[in-house]
Parts: sequence; structure tokens; C-alpha cells
Amino acid sequence: MPLVKINLLKGRSAEDKGAIGESIQAALVQALKVPDEDRYQLFNEYDEENFRHTGAYLGLEYTDKLLIIEITFLQGRDDEVKRAVLATINENLVARDLVRADDVFIMITEIGLANISFGRGLAQRAPATV
Repeated sequence: MPLVKINLLKGRSAEDKGAIGESIQAALVQALKVPDEDRYQLFNEYDEENFRHTGAYLGLEYTDKLLIIEITFLQGRDDEVKRAVLATINENLVARDLVRADDVFIMITEIGLANISFGRGLAQRAPATV
């Protein structure tokens, strides 16, 4: 169920965006053990006026290729799994020469099992009530 929002500066090619999405999905499949068909990705492109960030923070240096990635998934995974997600996404993006290691900012948000419907107004992942 991971919902992935990729925020980036306008100007990336369709091929780049496809490779970014594939790199992130591969990491989610590997680290979270979700099926590959469990893919929900939103690309939000911004012009320079609306995509603002610091040039450096915590010893990192950012460029105009910075990706701000927001991932929402169901609660219950331990910190080791979350760290694996962060590391694997970064490794995959860097390995495909899409960004530098510093240019991958990721934020994970966890939600409860009753907080999502995949359709029909049902909370498919929540335990059934009697």
C-alpha cells in the first residue's frame, strides 16, 4: 500500500521519472516485501519559484536534482526495516545515476490499518469487526 509522492523541480525527462519510480518501487518490494503490483506513485513537479530548499544541511549539499520523497505506509514495521527502505531507495537512485546521494530527502509517515480504503469505501487492511 505504500503511497509515494516524489516532489522535484520541473525539467526531468519522462525516462528519468520512470527510472525514479522504478528505483523506489524496487526498494519497497525488497525492504517492505510488498508485491510489485502494489504501486501508487505521484510525481509533483515544481518550477523554481515553488521548489525551495536550503543548499546545505547536516553536512549534506543539495543541488537542483534534489528529490523530496514522501512515503506513507501502514504502521507496524520496526525501525530497522524503515532504515533499510531509506538506504535502499538512496542506493537504487544513485546506482542509476539519477541523483547524488545527498539529493535524496525521504520522509516516512505511518498510518493505522483502518485509515485507508483501496476502493468501495472499505478498509481492506483493518481487522473485521463483529
